Amino acid sequence: MSDAGDLDDLVAYVARSSGLDPSQARRIVDDVLTYLGEGPEDFVRRRHAALLRLGRRNDEIYGQIAGELVQRRFPAPPYSLRQIRRIIYG
Repeated sequence: MSDAGDLDDLVAYVARSSGLDPSQARRIVDDVLTYLGEGPEDFVRRRHAALLRLGRRNDEIYGQIAGELVQRRFPAPPYSLRQIRRIIYG
């Protein structure tokens, strides 16, 4: 996370544009930065668990995760389906 002072302009903008008070805007900015800061391996594990809860099968899940990884904001190498399985199960 960035130093609190680094984000003051962004927090002020979010508060102005959304009508939120500054403390709510700060929380939103912090939540978004945390989400965008999620690394590829954490994303793979989180998405796998979420898709399992939806009743999806692993062979379908691995392909879906591979497709989603290339659309994320973090720099992720292209993972093979085998590498995705290894991230999930070790």
